[in-house]
Amino acid sequence: MDSRDYQRIRELFDEYVRMYSSRDERLTTRFSEDFSGLTGGGDFLVKNREEWVAITRQDFAQIKDPIRIELKDLAIQSLAETIAVVTSCFTIHLPIQDHVLSQKVARLVLIFRKEATGWNISHSSISVPFGVVREGEVYPIEDLVDRNQFLEDLVAERTVQLLEANASLQKTNDELEREIAERKQTDEALQRSEELYRSIINASPDDITIADLEGHILMVSPAALDMFRCEVDGEFLGRPVTDFIVPEDRARAFSQVELRRQGVITGPSEYRGLRYDGSTFDIEVNSEFIRDAGGSPTGMVVIVRDITERKQAELDRKKLEATNLRLQKAESLGRMAGAIAHHFNNQLGAVVANLDMAMVELMRGGMPFTKITAAMKAANKAAEMSGLMLTYLGQSFDKRERLDLSATCLRSMPMLQAMMPRSVALEAELLSPGPMIIANESEMRQLLTNLTTNAAEAMVGGKGTMRVGVKTVLAEQTAAMHSFPAGWQPQSKTYACLEVMDAGCGVESREIEKLFDPFFSSKSTGRGMGLAVVLGIVRAHGGVVTVESQPGHGSTFRVFIPVAKATND
Repeated sequence: MDSRDYQRIRELFDEYVRMYSSRDERLTTRFSEDFSGLTGGGDFLVKNREEWVAITRQDFAQIKDPIRIELKDLAIQSLAETIAVVTSCFTIHLPIQDHVLSQKVARLVLIFRKEATGWNISHSSISVPFGVVREGEVYPIEDLVDRNQFLEDLVAERTVQLLEANASLQKTNDELEREIAERKQTDEALQRSEELYRSIINASPDDITIADLEGHILMVSPAALDMFRCEVDGEFLGRPVTDFIVPEDRARAFSQVELRRQGVITGPSEYRGLRYDGSTFDIEVNSEFIRDAGGSPTGMVVIVRDITERKQAELDRKKLEATNLRLQKAESLGRMAGAIAHHFNNQLGAVVANLDMAMVELMRGGMPFTKITAAMKAANKAAEMSGLMLTYLGQSFDKRERLDLSATCLRSMPMLQAMMPRSVALEAELLSPGPMIIANESEMRQLLTNLTTNAAEAMVGGKGTMRVGVKTVLAEQTAAMHSFPAGWQPQSKTYACLEVMDAGCGVESREIEKLFDPFFSSKSTGRGMGLAVVLGIVRAHGGVVTVESQPGHGSTFRVFIPVAKATND
């Protein structure tokens, strides 16, 4: 029998057990046509297939609810190339409401035969240890209650007879035995509980401290010795728990204990721990009050965790993210420098060529006006390229003032609509009055123009709907809804959000991070600095920009800029 046969037999066995436990009558179809018999829990052998099907259906009718089978052991043995036997032991748990049924281990043996259609079950045998059938009989609760009541009445009658003979002695003995038994059970339960808690405390890598309501230490776990570099736990006992945090954190610790008592705060707090040798380290402290049966606090459990490695890992992660961000920016600047150099070379070549031709014209006594004009035009393009580069780098120094972002967008709508193809519908959802920001209006208009131009270029066939919206959002809600660049942290609680949504071609997720690189484009319309300038303007205003896009489902650009503080703040 190879591994595939073994796997198939195991699958058939699992299917058999699953169908039996779920009371699925399809079980009766899983046996071979050459059915040799079924041995049940009694002293009989069913050889007729139809008789076995009837017995199985009767079994399922008696207990219709699913039962739970707990497999204890399983063995699969090959007897021949076409014969295999599966022997298993399991426990059957019968969920029969208002009944009592014993749970005993039974044995199931299935014989499989490899036929033309594959492996099939040709024989089934289930056996139960001696005495289980009787113990496992199902008794209704009412019968048990009546039987118990009869026994109780009989015991009561005999007890009365005995009490009449020696009432005082029997009562004394019963009371003593009961008290001894209760005392013994209580002591054993207390000992087990103490052993359990002691094992937990000893195994914990965190310091588990027990303190009174005044904060004086009553007990510490072994982990405290290593954590605070003490030789014996006696160096802790009787001292305030605040002795083991730095002085500048103690006032905050006292106030947080009171807030925990009132239920105002929960969860861990971070402090600087103070070791016995005077060194400090980062710790996380979580505490809970010990209360009596009436709910009144009687002490505190304080759990201290050394988070030095975690803090260092967080610091390393932030450094790595910052380094990665700088490398990405350096890579972007490298690509931009190459492209800018190429464009500058083209424009300067045009300037030089036109000035040379102007000199020739002057020498011939002609009018070089056209050549000088062309040279000035090329020089202006070079200057414009330089300005775009400064804007991308966030080094534009144009005047900034308080602006209503919605009003600025509204003033730009006619120009934007004129720039759009007639087949592109431009819709606006602008909050009025809009959020106030500190910005340069010309830069905001340029930002909006670049975003809408990019969206229009993405429209398939130059058709579709574009929506421009402005709203105010909270930083914490925004962070939960959008994926911001790694390392970016909100600098304000409230942000103005400018949305530009299009129904264009969309971009692949792998291209989203490259969209803001200078001279990168996912479209066939060309390569430029439009979105790179957008990123530069947003960064210069302390904001962030996000993109959501899928191929064939359009794109949504969101610009978040901090809302300006009120003038009376």
